[in-house]
Amino acid sequence: MMRSIPPRLRTPLITLVGGAVCAAVAVAAYGWGSLLHLGPVTILGPALYYVWGGRNSDSAAMIRYQVDERQAYRQLKILALVGRVMGGGAVVAYLVAFAAKATLWPFAIFLALFGVATLAGWVIYRERGDGRDDSPGSPHSWLTSGQ
Repeated sequence: MMRSIPPRLRTPLITLVGGAVCAAVAVAAYGWGSLLHLGPVTILGPALYYVWGGRNSDSAAMIRYQVDERQAYRQLKILALVGRVMGGGAVVAYLVAFAAKATLWPFAIFLALFGVATLAGWVIYRERGDGRDDSPGSPHSWLTSGQ
């Protein structure tokens, strides 16, 4: 279905749907007054993505999901930094909750998720041990079924 949507509209539509779901949950939990805070973000966020996606820049190409190798590598580095910061944040939040003698289970879930994601990353992206270079751009990076 995503291929039938123009590239410039994909991220704004995903953001709009996510915002609508969050707004529906907030209305169900806190009443219609919560839309005063969520409504502008839910509408302005996708509009900003749409306008920014029309520019001729690296970030606009990432919004449109039309990246080249350099932009894909940059996006990978950005996601790696986000993962490191979020993992560190989970550890710090757990320690603060422990020191404050607060409820620990919400922070323990994020800490466990960080550990599971790290382990999955090590398993998925490990070196295969057969001497082939699996790095991007190497001749063996895309293995065929016969190898």
